[in-house]
Amino acid sequence: MTDGDDYAPEQPEPDEKELVEQFVMWVEMLLHDIESVPNEASDRHWCPEWWQHPEAVARLMALHEAYKQAVQENTLSAWWVQHWDPHTRVLFSGLGPFKDCQRRHAFLDRADDYTPRLATVAPPVGWSP
Repeated sequence: MTDGDDYAPEQPEPDEKELVEQFVMWVEMLLHDIESVPNEASDRHWCPEWWQHPEAVARLMALHEAYKQAVQENTLSAWWVQHWDPHTRVLFSGLGPFKDCQRRHAFLDRADDYTPRLATVAPPVGWSP
């Protein structure tokens, strides 16, 4: 190797536990930062224990994989339109995976001027999609 060569040591592939942790963190960060519930009369459905809903997990995993690809290919704008928008129309709809959930929306206790964010409850240790 000569001076000036770019050398990046190979990073070990993440194991299944690390991949699950990355996925959960992505879901929680994205939902917290992007989605909000404007008021209690909203017709949008959510469950903080999203990981107990297989359809939601499958859709969120598909979104995550497409997101990672879009980041690599610099096509995030298309990801929003082609992936996020159609999936979230189903995920949060009255016919989606959370339709029968007793906790339709969970609000964080914040100041009156705060837009409530969708809350999540961490999956139990060892949970895997």
